[in-house]
Amino acid sequence: MPHPEITNKTPFVVEPLYLNDEEFVPVLTVVVKATYDIVGNQQLRLADEQAPLCLAGEYWGEPGESSLKYEPECVYFKPAADIVLVGHAYPEHKNDASVKVGIRVGPARKIVQVFGDRQWTMGPSHPIATAPAPFEKIPLIYERAFGGKDPRGDDGEKISQESRNPMGVGYRDPLEDFEEGTPLPNLENPDDLIRAYNDAPAPVGFGFIEGHWEPRIKYTGTYDETWEKTRKPLLPFDFNKRFYNAASPGLVLDGYLAGNEEVTIVNASPRGRLQFFLPNLPAPECHVQLQGGAGSLRDKGELDTLIINTDEHKVFLIWRCVIPLNGGFNSIAEINTQIPGVEVMKHVKLES
Repeated sequence: MPHPEITNKTPFVVEPLYLNDEEFVPVLTVVVKATYDIVGNQQLRLADEQAPLCLAGEYWGEPGESSLKYEPECVYFKPAADIVLVGHAYPEHKNDASVKVGIRVGPARKIVQVFGDRQWTMGPSHPIATAPAPFEKIPLIYERAFGGKDPRGDDGEKISQESRNPMGVGYRDPLEDFEEGTPLPNLENPDDLIRAYNDAPAPVGFGFIEGHWEPRIKYTGTYDETWEKTRKPLLPFDFNKRFYNAASPGLVLDGYLAGNEEVTIVNASPRGRLQFFLPNLPAPECHVQLQGGAGSLRDKGELDTLIINTDEHKVFLIWRCVIPLNGGFNSIAEINTQIPGVEVMKHVKLES
């Protein structure tokens, strides 16, 4: 296709993505990604270096053997906003063995109880948990939450796993089978703590979850004989766009972020309590000029992703402008992105 002229009049990274919706209609999704530094405990400052889009995603370790650190930022649309916290839990005092980590963004609130390392051991009549060990910091990753795979499966046998978190710890099948030294998860729901060896609570965390994990996978729809005959290769009719939201349960909003919400984070930074407001910016606007003077299209972006990395003291905000293109991608002549009323701090004009 001809290369459209792309003009970025924002201080942020702008990336046009040429995608298709559920009906395979061509869609231009213009992603605007902003990077801010957390200065001290209560202020955001525009970062000198703006992070690029993470199109392929990033894992904490090997793909397929670890959980997501950052989701692939290439989805064409999100029906609501995702809020994600990346970081470590820090005890409030030296030699503490437990702490509550919490995040609040506008109406969204989530608290996770973090324990030091523990194991199951056999008591006089039933398994009991050892006391949690003091810790300096513990990563807030799904490998430290309840879940995982039962490692006792025979060679060639399908291994049972916790569908809500295959990367976690503590899962067994059947749950009643005792094994000395089985670790307990570090991350728990303070309102649903593990009390017995055969407890199987819902995994908790603050990070992205994969598309083949529950609850996301239930939104993918029904792939049956009817789909094979009448719909394939398109997505099923009962596909739910909520699949595109990848934040953990409790951190997917009912709608989008406005951009001026107060953020409070406790015990996820060596700096202690973090409290700041998201930048109060107008939504970015994307204007598309069509080839041959055939008119123009436009859309105002929705702030659908907030990532807070307290290890690096960074905040990432992502807006998406979504423009269906009935004339296909070849109809695009120019793509212009701006933030109304905001002083242009950087102007980049390039050919893509």
